[in-house]
Amino acid sequence: MVIFDRIRESFRGKRKMDTVQVIDHAITSTISRTMITHGSTLMMVLAMLFFGGPTLHYFALALAIGICFGIYSSVFVAAAIAMWLGVKREDLIKPIKKKEGAEAELP
Repeated sequence: MVIFDRIRESFRGKRKMDTVQVIDHAITSTISRTMITHGSTLMMVLAMLFFGGPTLHYFALALAIGICFGIYSSVFVAAAIAMWLGVKREDLIKPIKKKEGAEAELP
């Protein structure tokens, strides 16, 4: 969800870029925050895995595997799905509607 929102924001802000460049920019701007978030969460889960005893072992192992797959899918799979669906600027940005009968005002 994070990468899709960043793609939408990048389409608004980067008007001169094409779709591939916008998706690349969205991945680049999101990857550091995603890695820091997942890394700190993974450190806590690994602490549960190694120091939690047999009661928490399999639960922490499942969480660690889920975090690793979550990093991959949230960044790389989401961007590939957006490309596969053929996302365009026109799909994500609402057109500006002009009021009927109103003339353009000069600043």
